[in-house]
Amino acid sequence: MPEQQAAVPAPEAQGVTLHVRDFETKTAYANVCLLSRTREELILNFGMSFPMANREKREAELVVSNRIIMSPAAAKRLAIALSQTMQQYESQFGVIELEQRPPAPHKP
Repeated sequence: MPEQQAAVPAPEAQGVTLHVRDFETKTAYANVCLLSRTREELILNFGMSFPMANREKREAELVVSNRIIMSPAAAKRLAIALSQTMQQYESQFGVIELEQRPPAPHKP
């Protein structure tokens, strides 16, 4: 079983023992996460992007499999926990090099 670490707890939750029950957890693989936001929430859409079927039109297909909606505070704690976890991962296994991608076209 992979090592699990809770996202940074809210200040009022520090010192609380967290019992993780994952026996009914469904697992999905995602290679894309699309983010959107409102004033009250952040929306994370996870899914699979498939190679372009028509390279001339530069079109690809994305199938969204999971949507997570979080408060901004919970999303910030998640961002901190992800950052810390990636630093630990790279110190143990080496730096992950990301390919350079052209910027997305601006939509009016």
